[in-house]
Amino acid sequence: MAKKTTKTTRKTATKGTTKKAAAEKSSRRKSVSAKKSVGKIDMERLVELDLMRTTEAAALNACRWLGKGDAKAAHAAAVDALRGMLDVTSVSATVIFGDGLKPQEGGIEMGEKVGNWLNDSLEMRIAMVPIDGIDLVALGLWGAMSVLVAASQHNKANSNPLMPIPCRYMEKIAYGPRVHQGPGQVNLNASVRDNLEIIAMKLGKRVQDLNIAVLDRPRHRKLINDIRKANASVRLFSDGDIATCLAPNDPATGIDVYMGIGGAAEAVMAAAAIRCLGGDMIARVAPTDDKEKKQIVKILSADVLDKQFHAIDLAPGDNVIFCATGISDTSILPGVHVDGAKATTSSVVMRARYRTVRRITAVHDLSTKTIRLRSADAEASL
Repeated sequence: MAKKTTKTTRKTATKGTTKKAAAEKSSRRKSVSAKKSVGKIDMERLVELDLMRTTEAAALNACRWLGKGDAKAAHAAAVDALRGMLDVTSVSATVIFGDGLKPQEGGIEMGEKVGNWLNDSLEMRIAMVPIDGIDLVALGLWGAMSVLVAASQHNKANSNPLMPIPCRYMEKIAYGPRVHQGPGQVNLNASVRDNLEIIAMKLGKRVQDLNIAVLDRPRHRKLINDIRKANASVRLFSDGDIATCLAPNDPATGIDVYMGIGGAAEAVMAAAAIRCLGGDMIARVAPTDDKEKKQIVKILSADVLDKQFHAIDLAPGDNVIFCATGISDTSILPGVHVDGAKATTSSVVMRARYRTVRRITAVHDLSTKTIRLRSADAEASL
């Protein structure tokens, strides 16, 4: 009788073990299935419009200072809105390019953490220029916009989805898709005339019909003279480096190419958009002194001093999002237009993965519109 009981107990135990194993197997299948479904989610798609809303909020908050002569107040308003909106955006983001101002001046800091940093938020690297063209806003001139570039790090082997440039300036030539395609490419080591002849040939124009955007700075006197000696036209701009770099990608702007030395952070951010637009940029570091040269060699290498980078080098990978909203009218975006209780904003959001370019016009009722501000840690009326 005892033996029979033992056999029954063994059978019961075996059945229990089999059921447990089956349950565990089923659980593993569900877990794998859940992972597969999560893998299919395009995480950038979930946050791209939220990121665009941050530049939209910055533009709305800064435009109140348009033409009022206070660049610091305009900048502070844009920064407050950017940080406030990112506080409620589902990203865990680290700033790799700030806006060039010192922390005590209220600038966005390199290494600053932004986003809500929840467990399921998307890990990203972010570059921000709260106002590209601060003085333009203060003076009420066209050409200012708020810009943000974000890149998620899907490939852990690539620790820099946006290339860090340890100096303030880069020498750049930016151009559109037609110049980018086909044989014969512009080169920073070539003469201005040679480059213009290649550009003219690819665009089906004469050199004398070309329009070249150049930042209005004393350092560009020789460049301007060389362009005019080639009989091409110079279009000077005072600020708004990013928007002007993008202008050659849109024939409606009338700008055929951008040439000159401008911001390094702006070069990386413009490169992200240029990749989406089908054009290209060649850029080279332009250190202002021996200290910057040593810093470049230490962080990168000595070879970088002479190397020419293309847009895909500056903003590599497919997980790159570019967002911008016009503050005053720019060559690529209208600014904020206020008519009574209504404000109209114009924004663009681009993705490198699919080269999708979305232009978004939004009408805001200022009697009910609020934006989240970091300073208030709450929604605030405009």
